[in-house]
Amino acid sequence: MPSIAVHGSAVLPRGLVQSVARHLNEFDEDSGGHWLAFAQELIEQIAGSETQRGLLILAECCQCAAPEAEAPCDPLRRTIEGLAARGHAVLEGALAAEACQGNPNVFRVWLGSPTNGAGMLHLILHPEHFNEHSLPGIIADTFLEWSNARHLDSTR
Repeated sequence: MPSIAVHGSAVLPRGLVQSVARHLNEFDEDSGGHWLAFAQELIEQIAGSETQRGLLILAECCQCAAPEAEAPCDPLRRTIEGLAARGHAVLEGALAAEACQGNPNVFRVWLGSPTNGAGMLHLILHPEHFNEHSLPGIIADTFLEWSNARHLDSTR
């Protein structure tokens, strides 16, 4: 199942990821209302709690990481990766964008002018050109078009 990561050089409007998830729950008929928004503060709480990770059926964070691993384990990053892989997650922040960069099932949105890595983005919006109430619908509807196109491509 796909997920969405939102970040940018501009400050994200308050409640944006929650509004995107709400829009998707209303208009994504195939999701069954399973879209969840994960603000940075919530992700940090989940990463710090084995119980919460268990409730979300996320893999153990770092406990099974080999000591000779190339990079030290980052529980926050692992939690973000797990939420994105689980699907139906709308994530926000720099770490979410970076952690999801290599995941082909994550629709990546940037608000503002990208400094680098624009090729890895699916949607770039300049929020100053939009009413902040229209941004969630624009992001969600563009995601649905992307998702439908991927599905059509896979059935050909």
